[in-house]
Amino acid sequence: SPGGSVFCTYFCFACFSLLKHRLFTAIALPEPTALEITYLQQDLDKLKLPVVWERDFHLTLNFLGQVTDSDTGTIKNLVQQSTQPFYNFNIKLLYLDTLYSRHDPTVLYLTLSKSEELLELQDSLASALSSITPQPRKFLPHITIGKFRRTDPVTTKHFIDLVSDFATPEFSEILVDKVILYESLPSKAGTTYRQISQFMLQSQTI
Repeated sequence: SPGGSVFCTYFCFACFSLLKHRLFTAIALPEPTALEITYLQQDLDKLKLPVVWERDFHLTLNFLGQVTDSDTGTIKNLVQQSTQPFYNFNIKLLYLDTLYSRHDPTVLYLTLSKSEELLELQDSLASALSSITPQPRKFLPHITIGKFRRTDPVTTKHFIDLVSDFATPEFSEILVDKVILYESLPSKAGTTYRQISQFMLQSQTI
């Protein structure tokens, strides 16, 4: 009946608008830097680490958790407003480190040299996006390159020691010229990331 059809259309639209998406903002790494990290992973493989390597490298700025379709448009506007005043800048990867957790996989990551521009950009985004999802007070910029498979603490400590003695190579500088809004898509095969929007920073004038 016409009434049933209208109800069905409204019900389907309402359900669709309530679909949840795991969103985050990040800086994607350029191909040359991604290649440098891949070479590092290949060198680390010689240590026979029980690790699952990341293949999609990015510097996460803000986690937004699960948000609805109706929130996504608001998030895009907030990111646009927050990034618009900023000019592009450079960052640099420094050294390899690990983050041990008793209950979660130990993370292998790369630290970054201090960048006031990066901290100010992230803070601007965090202030705006806190209206959607509460943001942590402290921002620790890093690039995750892998995670240890679960094993006993003694074995994990042994592998952490191997990593701590590993000489980190020199990395090229990274030009930050845009912020990307991603959707995280977890699956049994691993997590993949879908780009939703990108927000260009202003070009530096000489």
